[in-house]
Amino acid sequence: MPGAIFKWGAPLFAHAAKRWSDEDAEALAGMLRPYLGPHGRLLDLGGGTGRLAGLLAETVPCAVTVADSSARMLGYADRFSGVETALADATALPFADSSFDAVLVCDALHHFDLPEAAVREMSRVVRPGGGVVIVEIDPSSRFARLLVLGERMLGEPAGFMTPTDLERLLESVGVRGSTESQGGMSYVFVGEVATVAGVEGGR
Repeated sequence: MPGAIFKWGAPLFAHAAKRWSDEDAEALAGMLRPYLGPHGRLLDLGGGTGRLAGLLAETVPCAVTVADSSARMLGYADRFSGVETALADATALPFADSSFDAVLVCDALHHFDLPEAAVREMSRVVRPGGGVVIVEIDPSSRFARLLVLGERMLGEPAGFMTPTDLERLLESVGVRGSTESQGGMSYVFVGEVATVAGVEGGR
């Protein structure tokens, strides 16, 4: 369930989402294109107000579904062309197995109450060989520690993971890949869902 901040703060998040630029979208599109064909389907999990999804729908191009547990946030996402929305809990996604070619989780994983269940759902709804791209904050930096404290004061889970911990968690559900620092305190994981024969456990 979304924290209270995502109920009263939706207009603030919509304004803050304007920080996403065409350059940001192009950088993420470069990571996602290998998995998205001409009619590719991308799931933007925890995509909130949909600003980034709208840019990606134009940049890749592809069909994007924004899944978020805040109806107020999704009210903004409905305004973008090429973007569909789904009110959904990350731990119980309302999609069939292998519904998507790739999933993007940008600055959202640490908001999920049960990240283990969320990544298991990601690996289920993305086809074998499909892509998983996750942008997160490394909690080891001083500023990140302040961010963790601030989010917890607002009632958020603040479940930030180190790059190593995230890689291990994803591998446990059959998603193999690696992380790379993005400068500052953020990093990105890029990987893919193992084919059935390659899965050793977790799915």
